[in-house]
Formats: sequence, structure tokens, C-alpha cells
Amino acid sequence: APAEEDVLDHLETYLDELGESGLLTRETAITYLEDRGIKPADARDIIEQLLLKGYLYEVGDEIRIPPRS
Repeated sequence: APAEEDVLDHLETYLDELGESGLLTRETAITYLEDRGIKPADARDIIEQLLLKGYLYEVGDEIRIPPRS
């Protein structure tokens, strides 16, 4: 879905900005997306959908993005 692709693109950009030392959690992702005009409830729902579909995965509290082809 276009909204899911937008969120995934935003999160990839955020991780690039953070660099190697960056840690992405659900809360930091929601805050970052809110700063980009996405409502927190929508961000939570989209992140959950991306996790269920395998576009994101969690290790402990950290959210990671597998490489896209």
C-alpha cells in the first residue's frame, strides 16, 4: 500500500541519518513519523502491518529493516 511504502521509506531515511550507532524502536519510529505529518495511531498501525508482512522485524526492542531488492 502507498502509505506503507511511505512509512518504510521514511524509516529507511531515518536509519541512514542515525548511522551505525542508531537504534530504532517503535517509540522512536512513531515520533519520527509524527514529525513527518503521520498521526501516531496511523504510524502504529502501519508499523504493525509492516512487521506482520515481513518488511520490518524486531529484535528485542529494536526495529530493523531487511534489505529490499
